[in-house]
Amino acid sequence: MLKGIVLSLLAAGSLLSGQSIPARPEQLSYKPLAFEAPRTRDFLLTLKNGIPVYFAADPQGVPFVRLNVLIKGGRYLEPKGKEGLAALTGSQWRLGGTLKTPAEQLDERLEFLAGDIDSSLGDTSGALAMQVMEKDSKEGLDLFMQVLLEPAFAQDRLDLAKQKARQSLQARNDQVPAISRYQLSYLLNGENHFTTAEMTAASLESITRADLQAFHQRLLHPANLVVVVSGRFEKQAMQELLNHTLGALRPAKAAQVSPKVPMPEFVRSPGIYLVDKDVPQSMVQMVIPGLRRTDPDWHAVMVMNQILGGGGFASRLMKKLRSDEGLTYGVSTGFGQGAYWRGDFTCGLQTKNRSVAYALNLILKEIDRIKRETVTDEELKVIKDAIVLGFPSDWSKRQAVAKRFAEEQFAGWPTDWWMDYREKIQAVSKAEVQRVARKYLDVTQAVILVVGKASEAEVGDEKDHPGLLEDVAAQPLRRLPLRDPLTLQPLPK
Repeated sequence: MLKGIVLSLLAAGSLLSGQSIPARPEQLSYKPLAFEAPRTRDFLLTLKNGIPVYFAADPQGVPFVRLNVLIKGGRYLEPKGKEGLAALTGSQWRLGGTLKTPAEQLDERLEFLAGDIDSSLGDTSGALAMQVMEKDSKEGLDLFMQVLLEPAFAQDRLDLAKQKARQSLQARNDQVPAISRYQLSYLLNGENHFTTAEMTAASLESITRADLQAFHQRLLHPANLVVVVSGRFEKQAMQELLNHTLGALRPAKAAQVSPKVPMPEFVRSPGIYLVDKDVPQSMVQMVIPGLRRTDPDWHAVMVMNQILGGGGFASRLMKKLRSDEGLTYGVSTGFGQGAYWRGDFTCGLQTKNRSVAYALNLILKEIDRIKRETVTDEELKVIKDAIVLGFPSDWSKRQAVAKRFAEEQFAGWPTDWWMDYREKIQAVSKAEVQRVARKYLDVTQAVILVVGKASEAEVGDEKDHPGLLEDVAAQPLRRLPLRDPLTLQPLPK
């Protein structure tokens, strides 16, 4: 240990011997960081059937191979009355075994190989993922292809999954975040959009093994797949292996190219919505219509958001609500990227029931301030430097970069969109920050949801946190009933 310390001191001394030591730390100077964002073309190849593959080979790395097949399709494709089908298909795709290898044998073989295969389907997409040791990559890929092409959807495992899903439904109103999630979805997208087509007891009961098989078959089209492969392998050899497996996939009769994700047509009603739940703290969420990542204002909006509430402890809202007032452990804001339709500005926090109105008033005052006053030079510099200097760390792992590029293609984002990101961030001015704040922080369009003890949240704390909830905004205050956890129908008030 002592020898290592001595060697470190000698090395440090040799580095400093050719330059004078500054009097203060802030006088240290560093060479500019030379970094260029990776380009898509350096990762992308195409299999013989047209499936794009993003490679991240690391021949000298840890001896593992990771394969991800991203799948376009999910909850938005569920037939009416079969809500929950995508989630069950996604989980049982792997857990239900294959036609050649029953579920128990598949579990045992993967455990013996110290490998893993996982599957899932979400709202608009899913993934089948594998990790095995390099020496077992061929066997692992064989098992992976069995799962991809010939899942068995074992009935006993499906029955068990449905039992667990029903138990989860019964607990739907037990936690404030779960209540807030489904209530906010209805407020933003209405009753008739796939984002609010939640699983019910009836839809769960109606789902059969045949439904899972049919859903799987419709997704199994090369046009619905994007592949990411990373780890220790030779690129040429892996490309040949994939061409003989994934590259040989042809669409079966039931396979369909997944259609465009539908936009919500619902017209929102701005206002404050209150859901009564007897808990000590309320969850508060504010949503205002935003923009898409491809909008010319995006970079200015990112800077503005970091100053307001997205920059952690450096943001105005965190300083005001947590550090100054002690109202919450954390408050954050963000702008959704809007892959399929315009994203939203969101602001969220948890606070005591009686301080809800007070906290909301402080948030609205900070929103008004960033629209009314230009930000300071120091704020602008700190936030822009944080974004720009932190940018290279987002690209430090080739595996993560390859997956990001695959997901970008899946969502339809422009190729190499990130190449000039830092330059556009640095070009944002104080005037632009104020302009986009005025444009995108229109509080008259806000949907505000509060889930907590209504009798306390409505009246506030006259002594320490005064203010009535109904006076927070010009829009009306409305009570929303909880929904039956099994049917999602509103419960009687």
